[in-house]
Amino acid sequence: MTSDTIWQIVRYALLALGGFFINKGLITSDQLTAIIGALGTLFTAGWGIYVKYGTRATTSDAAMRSDVPTVSAATGIVSL
Repeated sequence: MTSDTIWQIVRYALLALGGFFINKGLITSDQLTAIIGALGTLFTAGWGIYVKYGTRATTSDAAMRSDVPTVSAATGIVSL
């Protein structure tokens, strides 16, 4: 199962839960859209902070060396 599949399942679960609340009359569909959008934004910001936490900048001399491991800014994966 890929991460894209997992996030689709999470999105559909949120929509199903939201549909339940809409059916009960507790929220409107516009409110559900705003809530899911806000949750996505908060998760994205939180993930970005988590990935960057503890990293520090390096000099260009060290960055050019092939024996120094690098960390992907997008995923946090360390590679040599």
